Amino acid sequence: MLTLYDSRLSLNCYKVRLLLSLLGVPYIRQPVDIRKGEHRTPDLLARNPFGQIPVLDTGAVALRDSQAILVWLARRHGDARWMPTQPEDEALVNAWLAASAYELRLGPYEARLRKLAPALCVTGDAVDTQQRNTARALELFEHRLRDRQWLALDHPTVADIAAFPSLAHASDGDVDLSACPAILGWLERVRALPGFVGLMA
Repeated sequence: MLTLYDSRLSLNCYKVRLLLSLLGVPYIRQPVDIRKGEHRTPDLLARNPFGQIPVLDTGAVALRDSQAILVWLARRHGDARWMPTQPEDEALVNAWLAASAYELRLGPYEARLRKLAPALCVTGDAVDTQQRNTARALELFEHRLRDRQWLALDHPTVADIAAFPSLAHASDGDVDLSACPAILGWLERVRALPGFVGLMA
């Protein structure tokens, strides 16, 4: 049985829980209270020396980094629709995984952290930098989704799951998506996927 070390409000943890649910994979959930420093206990550091969550313990290996976990889950419990093996398609999915880890992380994800956990912000006190990053990220994702249903391919992939939490919860950081109809439509398509669960599920 898989064990997921996570925090309910963490968007990186949420994307893993979301894919687990979409794939119908059973798992044990082990809550970690970051405010109490539980992510830096000897037990968790033995699983992830970076001192971060999520961590997915497979019984054979402890996986760290939400993007890496999504890829592993898709390969092990999903099929090639979620994470393709054909090189061109795989490259497209990886490119949008990277955009979630960089552009969204420094934009809407950071805006949410600024309100909920400012000590975790990577841009420090540079609110204007975070706002510019957010505007740039929204522009890129809106442009990509303007004439297509899904981010990477013509069906949902792990790229969509990786991007969903930051954009679905952008309002937590006072980021307004009203000028992004393509993103809003895509968010509804993700929510309509069988097995979808929300952040607080």
